[in-house]
Amino acid sequence: MQKVLTPKLRLEIQPLPHSTWGISLAHKLPKYEWDYLRKKCYLAAGFRCEICFSDVEGLNAHELWRYDDTKCIQHFAGLECCCTLCHDVHHFGRSSIVYDLPRLELLVHHWCKVNRLRRKDFLGHRDTVAKVSLMRASKKYIVMVGKRILE
Repeated sequence: MQKVLTPKLRLEIQPLPHSTWGISLAHKLPKYEWDYLRKKCYLAAGFRCEICFSDVEGLNAHELWRYDDTKCIQHFAGLECCCTLCHDVHHFGRSSIVYDLPRLELLVHHWCKVNRLRRKDFLGHRDTVAKVSLMRASKKYIVMVGKRILE
């Protein structure tokens, strides 16, 4: 399996293959099951963001995925409790479409603060992620949760 992004970053943009947009536990499980899992995630994290440790922003149960880019398989790797800012950075591609420039600037600033890096580092990270996203866009991925295919 290919590790895509630099491991030293606390907060990363996490690109999803186009073929798996909308295929997630949050969208596929019955609401009561997803609510149970996400609340369990929040409790385990002490109702704080596991990335920036904020307890001010709203919380999200972010789905973590590992990728086998050779076999085109997206594996569920767990849940991470994160604040809305960190969650919007994880989904920066989507954020770039739905948010205005001031919100995007806030997300860039948040990434820089959390990672203790500069704007140019963010731009390099964004460009690296864009290349991965482009490579994955041409392939159809299978989403695996344990030994089951999630469709």
